[in-house]
Amino acid sequence: MPMLMLAWEASWSWVALLLAAGILLAVAEIFIPSHGILTFLSIASFVAAVVAAFLIGQTPGVITLFAVLVLAPFLIYVLLRVWPHTPLAKRLILTGPSAVGKAGDLAHLDPKALVGRIGVAKTMLRPSGKMVLDGRPIDCLTQGDLVPAGQKVRILAVEGAKVVVEAIAESERA
Repeated sequence: MPMLMLAWEASWSWVALLLAAGILLAVAEIFIPSHGILTFLSIASFVAAVVAAFLIGQTPGVITLFAVLVLAPFLIYVLLRVWPHTPLAKRLILTGPSAVGKAGDLAHLDPKALVGRIGVAKTMLRPSGKMVLDGRPIDCLTQGDLVPAGQKVRILAVEGAKVVVEAIAESERA
């Protein structure tokens, strides 16, 4: 008898209300960090909607189950596309390096044109450090020599992001 009473109490309005609650709770999970509580309530709401639809009848239950099985992956996809653009996600997700203005960034320079150019050691090269070339800092390394900061250096080779330099002797500086 209790099952029959539940069947009479279940209606399409409850099914629609539970489905809407499930969607709203899933969307709220994006903006409110609840550690999965809202997600759990959203899933429970979808399950309750399917159960309520089956209490109405087998056909409404199957239709609602199919709707939830189609809606859930679509909802997850949309939410995952929206989430990275929320303020919370922007604080949690690291951004990649920018292409301009970073020390050692050679993307704006032609590697072949750098060989033979002369710059100044910005830091002590032991054997790696930074040099300045045309006002831009560049990560570089020597072939094992220690070069004090402020000394002029010549670029010997560029291999990917590795810039190999040598100190310029006193006689060559003039």
